[in-house]
Amino acid sequence: MTKSLIPLIPLTIIIISLIFLLIKIIIKRDNIISLSITIIGFIFTIISLFYIQNDNFFINNLFLQDKYSIFYKIILLFHNMLICLLAYKWLSVIKYNKDEFYLLIIISTIGSLVLLDSNNLISMLIGIELISIPIFGLIFYNLKLKYALEASIKYTIISTLVSSFLILGISFIYLDNGSLHFINLLNNDIIHSFFSINYLTIIGLLLIIISLGFKLSIVPFHLWTPDVYQGSPTIITLFLSTFSKLSIFIFLFKFLINFRYIHYMQSFILQIIILLSILSILFGNIMGITTKNNIKRVLAYSSIAHMGYMFIILIYNQKYETYIFSLEIMVIYVIGYLINNLGILGVMSIFASFNVNEINIDKLYYYRGLFWYDPILTFILTIMLLSLAGIPLTIGFISKFYLIALSIKMKMWYLTYIIIFGSSIGIYYYLNIIISLYLKPSKINKKFYLTKTKNNNYYFFIKNLLLLFAIITIILGLYPEFLIKFILN
Repeated sequence: MTKSLIPLIPLTIIIISLIFLLIKIIIKRDNIISLSITIIGFIFTIISLFYIQNDNFFINNLFLQDKYSIFYKIILLFHNMLICLLAYKWLSVIKYNKDEFYLLIIISTIGSLVLLDSNNLISMLIGIELISIPIFGLIFYNLKLKYALEASIKYTIISTLVSSFLILGISFIYLDNGSLHFINLLNNDIIHSFFSINYLTIIGLLLIIISLGFKLSIVPFHLWTPDVYQGSPTIITLFLSTFSKLSIFIFLFKFLINFRYIHYMQSFILQIIILLSILSILFGNIMGITTKNNIKRVLAYSSIAHMGYMFIILIYNQKYETYIFSLEIMVIYVIGYLINNLGILGVMSIFASFNVNEINIDKLYYYRGLFWYDPILTFILTIMLLSLAGIPLTIGFISKFYLIALSIKMKMWYLTYIIIFGSSIGIYYYLNIIISLYLKPSKINKKFYLTKTKNNNYYFFIKNLLLLFAIITIILGLYPEFLIKFILN
């Protein structure tokens, strides 16, 4: 096998898994076999990524594969394995189309693998669309959910609209530069006069940022987020808030670095990112306070705020040419955000698997007094919520501490104040959920839960898996040096 084909091994493996799953569905439908094929495909893909992790590949200007993109791909593949495990029981309750869920997850994963290595505007477009299109079906996967159709239509219309922005932005950049490769944009700028400004490139980049801003639900492109989070099945809300957003943000991190060296782009991009970051932090946290009774909507506004925090990392990259510090912070924040959302929505998915209609599953009173009949789930939710709030002894605190250090290093004091102010507001609505867990329980919920989980090995496995993530959250909060050393190596 030639060296040029080596980086295509992970993509090839997961496409083969998709084909095997399609053939299996044609022959026989079986939830556990479909889950097994999907998990095996993910495992072999991860193994292949470990095999090529020490090499950087540059493939015909279409893909640039480095150790950081490989690291994030491994993290996201592990995450999707857990998504499939959490969804298994929920799918067992649904009477139709169980196997197609795994197909859609694999297709979206293929999109992420393509996007994270993209070094070309066309491969970027293909990656983003492969991530987004399966989500149309996933949101409306459970036909019995009250707001599923509304959420799916909203997401489909908005996603189609922003895809047109993305294509238009790509066409403007191509018209101005005559190339779709990221590296050629910089070369084209060097060839032209230092004082020339390519206005079509600026407009094109602005349209691309708007499109990605919608996908990341950054203010003011966030309007779809609360309704889609609430209307989606719980496991799909988890997929949307973590895999979809983080895949696009990790790409955006690499993408904007290409424009960092174009002289007329630096200040333009910097001002836009600062504005989007501040608006998202303030709006997300303020709206989180006003939404007290629906956990999914609270998490939607929380995700808006956290994307605002993560944009501070992009601000640093536009101001300085050294990326080691920002790479450290990004890995810590991404892992912390992913684990915390996985813990919270993972617990909610356990309750969702009891009831196919997910009636009141996102209402706060549904979890009232959970501590008195399941202390372990309560401990998991408490730790994960405290981590999202940035309370000490959790990885969330380390993430916020690093962001404050980053803003101080940039001497942008107003960003420091906004981070502290936003985090202070966030503590209120996270504590509101935590307090409810320790109040007097509902006898109906208690009896229903204990009946469903009694002598059930699946729930025992999932509960202990989520407990492990809660413990990891505390360990990384106490000893983040382990993760930092791993990143630097």
